[in-house]
Amino acid sequence: MFRQRTGLTQRQFAELAGVGVRTLRDIESGRVEQPQERTLRSLALVLGLDVDDLRRSMTSMRKPVDQDRAGLRIGILGALTIERDGVVSEVRAFKLRRLLSLLALCHPQPAGLDEIGSTLWPQEPPRSYQNLIHTYVSQARGLLRLPESGPAGQATSYLIRTPTGYALSLGRDQVDLTRFRSLAEKARQAHAAGEARAAYEFASLAHHCWRGPILADEPVLALHPAATAAVRRRIENLLLYADLALRFQQPEQVVPALRAAAEDEPLHEGLQARLMLALASCGEQYEALRVYADVTQRLDGELGLQPGPELRQAHLRVLQQELAWPGNGLLTRQPADTPRPPGPAAPHPPPDVRPSQLPARTRHFVGRTAQIRDLDQLFLAAGERDGQVPAALITGPPGVGKTALALRWAHRVLGRFPDGQLYIDLHGHARRRPLDALTALASFLRALGVPDGSIPDTLDEAANLFRTRLSGRRVLLVLDNARDEDQIRPLIPGDAGCAVLVTSRNTLPGLVARDGVRRVFVDALDDEDVLALLGRLLGPERVGAEALAAMALGRYCGGLPLMVRILATRLAQHPCLSIAQYYVELQDAGLFRRPSVPGDLLLSNVQTAFELSYTALPEPARRVFRLLGRTDGNGITAYSLADAAGGMTPAETRWALYRLVDASLLREHAPGRFSMSAPLLRYAQALSEQEEERFQTV
Repeated sequence: MFRQRTGLTQRQFAELAGVGVRTLRDIESGRVEQPQERTLRSLALVLGLDVDDLRRSMTSMRKPVDQDRAGLRIGILGALTIERDGVVSEVRAFKLRRLLSLLALCHPQPAGLDEIGSTLWPQEPPRSYQNLIHTYVSQARGLLRLPESGPAGQATSYLIRTPTGYALSLGRDQVDLTRFRSLAEKARQAHAAGEARAAYEFASLAHHCWRGPILADEPVLALHPAATAAVRRRIENLLLYADLALRFQQPEQVVPALRAAAEDEPLHEGLQARLMLALASCGEQYEALRVYADVTQRLDGELGLQPGPELRQAHLRVLQQELAWPGNGLLTRQPADTPRPPGPAAPHPPPDVRPSQLPARTRHFVGRTAQIRDLDQLFLAAGERDGQVPAALITGPPGVGKTALALRWAHRVLGRFPDGQLYIDLHGHARRRPLDALTALASFLRALGVPDGSIPDTLDEAANLFRTRLSGRRVLLVLDNARDEDQIRPLIPGDAGCAVLVTSRNTLPGLVARDGVRRVFVDALDDEDVLALLGRLLGPERVGAEALAAMALGRYCGGLPLMVRILATRLAQHPCLSIAQYYVELQDAGLFRRPSVPGDLLLSNVQTAFELSYTALPEPARRVFRLLGRTDGNGITAYSLADAAGGMTPAETRWALYRLVDASLLREHAPGRFSMSAPLLRYAQALSEQEEERFQTV
């Protein structure tokens, strides 16, 4: 504690600070987690410190309870267990069990108050949820408290308050998930360093941390991003464990685990192939061939696919009874360190390449400070703390500058990804057909040095090879202009050293909820940023001379950088044309209230951008979008629009409105109340007028 630096005894320090000796003793021993504000101020005054600095220092100096003395273990790799000295305590209270499960899932990092609230009350937290959280935390401390400790015993050091929420203050080996992560990472590192025997031991220890499905008694939390990342890591570790068990002629050690995992993942060809080889190596050739027949039937019946190269190669080895494993030789009952018999050399993998596919940054980039800060915090701080691949989705309306933001941030952090950068335009909203995931994987594999003839022709095999090529590497992936989740999921690597940045007009709720991808919303530029952008495009003198007209022009564009750039291009081509005059011409011409004019740059670019989002909508949503052109774009509700729609119920209208929100064509500014930007409203008005003209013609 800082007191020792002053040379004062506890009594002397307490008298100077005006607090009781017992209070000071409790604070220094960690029994008081959050001293009162006036006490902190008194202590800080004597120490000559800032109050906030003292509070942060006290939090960081708390030490976990001595593990050997406490004997406390928390397990979530199976059902939740609280064990002390071999005695398991049952947690009957539903919310208390869920709180402890979440804290163990996040360990050693804290769980924020908002995350705790949404976990305890998935539908909608009550207004007093923070007070209720404190109550449940107090109950959790009582459960974790040592039997001989009093009301203010050591339990406070097991569960501590942090600036953002609460955290378990336990050693890494006291929470089974944290222990598993540590052992699995040691296994991976040892294997990469060529220390196969050590890797085998670590992988075995990591595998045996699991007692069953993660949080088996909490199915909601089992979908948490950290839980899904742990399941992926479990499979990766099992694959490594199986490879090494076969290498050291111990296939019987992994057969039960591979059987169970293959039942849970019946279409995972890597698991099925290893199960076949392990069974055959144990003398169960018939069972191995039956596995191949079963998985072949499932692939054909469910996906219409044939087995990939890995399964076919395993099948051939079983048939020929040549159970060779890369780098080891025949799997016969020989001592583990028997030299490899002579035979054909395994093909050398292609040399490591460092792709650099990022396009150039946009020259004139303004604003987006908050979004860049969010991306920094996600990717550079907390993204790797639990083994999960850092991933973010940049979403917003057409023309708002999502790709520009992604490339700006990607170029800023090139040093964080020394093994390369992969970029692809998925054409989610484009005139051409969207790319499928297999085509994108083939492009990435070629960039990573895989010859065309070695690229698998099935999605699962290509994704497995892609993850293998990125294992142990730090590569940034930018997946631009995505349309749906199916384009993205196979492109996410398995190594947390990599990172994924996705841009899409769609909000992709499934990717956020199921895969834990964080959403970063990009809105229109404000007046100040629009003026700054116009100043860079036209020159600060010209914009400064007509600042009000420039601001009006920016608002006409709705703050969309795409429109601002196009209009500025026109003004740059006509230096004698004033901004005010051009703005008046735009309003008089009514560019967004009539069909596109051939050769008109503004309409052919901006309206095309809007049209690509509009035509991708289902017809009910397109109809509602056209109806929005008859409103002023503000205060829109499902009930008011249903009256205008005629034939649509409020529920159907509400569904269509939220479909427009998901496509970033509408904004929900308050619960059940929607608004539309000026450019999109003018486009909706143009569509509505065209529809009326067709109706009158008919």
